[in-house]
Amino acid sequence: MDPFPIAKTTWKPGDTREVEQSRVQKEIGMEYDSYRRIYTAEGYEWRIAGQIAREDGKKYYILECVGPS
Repeated sequence: MDPFPIAKTTWKPGDTREVEQSRVQKEIGMEYDSYRRIYTAEGYEWRIAGQIAREDGKKYYILECVGPS
């Protein structure tokens, strides 16, 4: 199972993506560095830049690429 079903495969610092909150909280397909507050997924480091709630009731985190891991 691909934890991040998205067509884009290369990222640069400042790029953002939306990931369902439950996937981030359960660390599905990613690791969390609590000291640096950075998530590592697909060879890149990500930080939470914000969150949104959709009409269907699901919450999503906006992850911002910090750079390659």
